[in-house]
Amino acid sequence: MKSYVTLSLIGTSLLLFAGCSDSTASIEFEDSALEEAILEAVDSEGETVTAEEAASVETLDASDAGIEKIAGIEQLENLTDLNLAGNAISDFSPLDELEHLEELHAGDVFITETMDDSQWELLEQLEEDGIEVNARVRLSVEDPEDEPSKGIFLTVSEGNQTVYLLGSIHVGDENLYPLHNEIEEAFDKADHLAVEIDMADIDEMEITSYMMQEGMYTDGTALSDVLDEDVYEEAVSHLSEFGMTSSLVDSYKPWFVSMLLTDVALMETDFSGEHGIDNYFMERAHNDGLPVISLESIESQLETISGAPEEEQIESLEATVEGYDVYEEDTRQLINLWRSGNSELLTYLREMDNETDQLALDERDVAMTDQIEEFLQEDNGDTYFVVVGAMHLVGDNSIAGLLEQRGYHVETPEGF
Repeated sequence: MKSYVTLSLIGTSLLLFAGCSDSTASIEFEDSALEEAILEAVDSEGETVTAEEAASVETLDASDAGIEKIAGIEQLENLTDLNLAGNAISDFSPLDELEHLEELHAGDVFITETMDDSQWELLEQLEEDGIEVNARVRLSVEDPEDEPSKGIFLTVSEGNQTVYLLGSIHVGDENLYPLHNEIEEAFDKADHLAVEIDMADIDEMEITSYMMQEGMYTDGTALSDVLDEDVYEEAVSHLSEFGMTSSLVDSYKPWFVSMLLTDVALMETDFSGEHGIDNYFMERAHNDGLPVISLESIESQLETISGAPEEEQIESLEATVEGYDVYEEDTRQLINLWRSGNSELLTYLREMDNETDQLALDERDVAMTDQIEEFLQEDNGDTYFVVVGAMHLVGDNSIAGLLEQRGYHVETPEGF
């Protein structure tokens, strides 16, 4: 389906033919950097690309070329392999006209607060059409600077029961604080704190033993058997810096290596779980003697992660390896997003998860919603302050969405 590519859009991106449309006619490009990349590909001594030269291009490496617009690229009618990585391109619509395109390297593609959804739809459509699209999805969100952090903050009431819902971020730094006054005031009213997992109840030795048991191959399979060689070697390279041998890494399953790499990447930043929103409220609750309720168990969370199909575990590990070098910057952008309280963008991120991840998130949200509904059905006038990952509060199948489907009125507190 290509109806979103309008005639006017095509019109602005078409090449302008000088004179008649014979094979020696020159083609002009809106972006001189793109034209230069094509001239280099055809090894032309001329100053402009001819229609004949354009038709001869089957592979084009235009990476890191300073290209901003690709209008006119559709005239490379026989192009099959295109590399646009490292360029600042916001409009990919001309690619829709390349009938023979088989593989696209788009490089870093940024999700922004002002992004045009049609560009993502187009890239997804290219994939559905059988084109191999290689793109690293990243965030670019403006820092709210001196504004207090908002997160995703909601309230639900039923009779004399009140539940505050705060969508959190699990790691951070001092820049996460202060929080919005409404959040702090709501916590001061709480009789109970509910979190995904109260870490004070966790036996670290027991959990470590469980993870090692579930995270290692026992059937003779090796990690190097299921990964591409370059992905495997890069994973081993990062982990070897922290004393892990290649033979040890080779015994681990993909999901476990993904967790290890994320932990190692986090250690190389100024971020930590100690500054995470969950930990902030758990510490306050324990210091104040406020009862803390776990909505999940660490075992159930690990079962969800380790139970994913191996193919998706491998895809997740590949993404972790690919994003290792930008982990700190991506985490900073995620913090900016959380602080801004942009629920629309968070919803978009949730919907981008693969089918298995979405299903797992949905199932967890149903289980947590059941418990939160029990809080609302009590008749003791207690107030509950619930802190869960922000993704659990956005989207139709989230905790907030499910509560609304069950007839509860979920709203953002007045003045927030």
